[in-house]
Amino acid sequence: MKHILVATDFSTRSDRALRRAVLLAGSHGASLTLVHVVDDDQPDRLVQHHRRAARELLNRAAETIREVDAVPAETIVATGDPFAGILDASDAVEPDLIVIGPHRRQLLDTFVGTTAERTIRHGTRPVLMANSVPAGAYQRSLLAIDFDGASHAAVRAARRLGLLAGTDVMALHLYDAPAVPMMQRAMETSGGIDAYVLEHEREARGELTSLLLECNLEHARQLLRLRQGSTPDLVRSVADETRVDLIVLGTNRRRGLERLLLRSVAQEVLLDATQDMLIVPLDLPE
Repeated sequence: MKHILVATDFSTRSDRALRRAVLLAGSHGASLTLVHVVDDDQPDRLVQHHRRAARELLNRAAETIREVDAVPAETIVATGDPFAGILDASDAVEPDLIVIGPHRRQLLDTFVGTTAERTIRHGTRPVLMANSVPAGAYQRSLLAIDFDGASHAAVRAARRLGLLAGTDVMALHLYDAPAVPMMQRAMETSGGIDAYVLEHEREARGELTSLLLECNLEHARQLLRLRQGSTPDLVRSVADETRVDLIVLGTNRRRGLERLLLRSVAQEVLLDATQDMLIVPLDLPE
């Protein structure tokens, strides 16, 4: 990892993103670009005033990072919609990683349509949402894996970025045993049902082992859970149970992420997770 783009709106939430980005840059020898986007839906004189104020604040922050943390840092002040400004800055500097703060949680909360969601959905680079208050390097990471291209891309990107190095890596796969309800209705014996579920678990474990070997993560701890109930709840439950501080998820971007964000898994996990989350698009540039 050589270059990190971190977005800030000067809030306490985005301070988490800035601090996490500085920690990552320092440990990986990377440089930083700090970006702030000024909303242009206001009178021009206010836009210009906010641009000047933002540039001064960003320059001060960059100077402190260079002097105190010994991390190269530059700044960009953009104008427009926040997510579009972040993506324009990303296109300009081509970072390896974009770091953003957690979305603002409100009553009747939704993740769809927020700056974070739109940055993830429309972007082509890995996005790290810094949900937790940074206290040091990551200690435990959870790979939420399905056997598709998106999972492969997420695992490869997490390794390439160095985010798994030095962490206790856990690989979670939620497997299905679709005939269980029918077997229960048919009053199949518990032994027969258990054997059926065990067979599906063995198949899933074999696939998971192959994927981890392919990604040079054969020492990762395998966690297989029968998919029962809410998938997002299961992912969050395992993340809390294992006390991870980083969750890695893949997405097919417009087709997959839009589907997931609008209906289930990624939206719900991103909405409520307290751990940092790395979201990796399937079609990210190499």
